[in-house]
Amino acid sequence: MDRKIKKLIFKTAIFIFSLSIAWYLIKSGLLHNLVVTVLPLRFMAEFLAGMFYTSFLTSPISMAMIVVLAENNNPIILALLAGMGAVVGDLVIIKFFKEKLSKDVSLITRELQLKKINNFLVKWKLEFITPLVGAIIIASPLPDELGLMMLGASNLKYYQIVILTYLLNTAGILLIVTPINLLS
Repeated sequence: MDRKIKKLIFKTAIFIFSLSIAWYLIKSGLLHNLVVTVLPLRFMAEFLAGMFYTSFLTSPISMAMIVVLAENNNPIILALLAGMGAVVGDLVIIKFFKEKLSKDVSLITRELQLKKINNFLVKWKLEFITPLVGAIIIASPLPDELGLMMLGASNLKYYQIVILTYLLNTAGILLIVTPINLLS
């Protein structure tokens, strides 16, 4: 079996395992009990949920934490604090995995022949689409790695990426927690 396929199967299995853990934590009530226990440290729990929001491995667990936290907390404060945690998570990804991300970008570019697509976008003055899709991915509950790669491919400065990821993650989390808070 090809090495790339094995790697994809392994990552998919890890993600499914993470989803299973998140489902178990919610269904068993264990996560709810944990959140109630650490309620005096609620702000720390919200920040940690945001940090976990960014990685493919931890995003399902983060979503479970955010759902439990959204039931009894102010959605705006939850989104603001989780957004800060998400920025820290994104910074960790950028700082520690920058070299790997750049290798992944070049591999994806080569495999999908994205240079042709990029030339097309430049020719038709549509080069804003790549960072726009990256921004949508960052705002969504999807893992931020691909969105960070797309933003990294643009000419944004480091501080601009920090501000943008904070705003996008905060907005995405707010869109998730507001209906949960209203329904509970």
